[in-house]
Amino acid sequence: MARPTVARIDLDALAHNVRAIRSLVGDRTICAAVKADAYGHGATVVSHVLSRSGVDMFGVAMTEEAVDLRRAGVGKPIILLSSVPPEDVPMLFEHDVTACIAEESFAHVLARAARQAGRPARAHVNVDTGMHRVGLDWQEAARAIVRISRLRGIELTGIFSHFACADADDLSFSREQVRRLKCVLAHLRRAGMRLPPVHMANSSGVLRLPEAYFDGVRPGLILYGLYSRAEWGERVRLKPVLSMRTRIAHLQRLPEGEKVGYGHTFTTWRESVLATIPLGYHDGFLRQFSNLGEVLVRGRRAAVVGRICMDQTLIDVTDIPDVRIGDEVVVYGRQGDATISVEEMAARVERIPYELTCSVGPRVRREFVRGGAVVVETPFRSMMPTGSLQKDFLGITAPDEEPDTGSCQQGAA
Repeated sequence: MARPTVARIDLDALAHNVRAIRSLVGDRTICAAVKADAYGHGATVVSHVLSRSGVDMFGVAMTEEAVDLRRAGVGKPIILLSSVPPEDVPMLFEHDVTACIAEESFAHVLARAARQAGRPARAHVNVDTGMHRVGLDWQEAARAIVRISRLRGIELTGIFSHFACADADDLSFSREQVRRLKCVLAHLRRAGMRLPPVHMANSSGVLRLPEAYFDGVRPGLILYGLYSRAEWGERVRLKPVLSMRTRIAHLQRLPEGEKVGYGHTFTTWRESVLATIPLGYHDGFLRQFSNLGEVLVRGRRAAVVGRICMDQTLIDVTDIPDVRIGDEVVVYGRQGDATISVEEMAARVERIPYELTCSVGPRVRREFVRGGAVVVETPFRSMMPTGSLQKDFLGITAPDEEPDTGSCQQGAA
């Protein structure tokens, strides 16, 4: 029997969020951030749905992430947003991936490889306007970009930068970063360079800094219906894409004064009914939720008690009538009229929403839902059968395979 701990990915909500972002940015290019397995949502299926919903290109952090998308049939441009190890360069050509140039020395490596391959290497240049993570220093970037553009074999298809503080109350430094990037672009124009598309705005930039839209934007968190800060929900109505649920596996009644869990960090203060759920920190339910978290059972909140284990968690259901083994437990999402959001739980332990969704572990089944029905289900992302995504979700027959007329919905994310 399948483990009942499931993350449900609402593909209709995903498409809605693309439309909401499009209403803000108009016809500018949307580069969807699908790194880190689409923030834990399942990059391969998510990318196909985003592509169909009007996203123009995809941003990833690692060459391997780009290769996974290509092998899953994603055809739109994929750009690396981080530095590229030189040994990865051949894979960029093989899988038609756009490189990130964060150092001028790498541009020479890429140009040599392009000449050897007999075809140009597409690249976006990363300009460091104040994040100080990677990229060409903005004060020297214009001269470096001109030199890079003259290298035989390099085709510059983008220039970008990244905000450091776009989610802060004070946007003065973010606006300074915009000014710095504009300064770089002005120098390039004066040097006679025809500018490739420019992009800067991340999710917070899309919501708060329209002056940073340039030719395109790079939303991440808001694609998945999440806000860095709850009050920003008034600016655009998004729908959460991920919900998570499990079921009660065990019930026990304990007397007052009984200590429970690792380290005995919780003591029953009355006769109590405790439930065990098959969910732990390996599944992404952070250990910091120990004695702090809540879940929904029968439309009511139940407190997490004791330390969260790797595989199991205890909850107090004393005040919830008629609880039974097998009852649904909502970790994130709605049950009846009650809701527990990812943002709420992140704030409770002073974390960010990204961490919670990115932490959802590989043994948590993903159910991809469209029109209320599960269209793809994966028990383990690391166990994707070859060709199953194309065959089961996209309707594409894998090479050397006969069409399958069955209704199997087993796939992968």
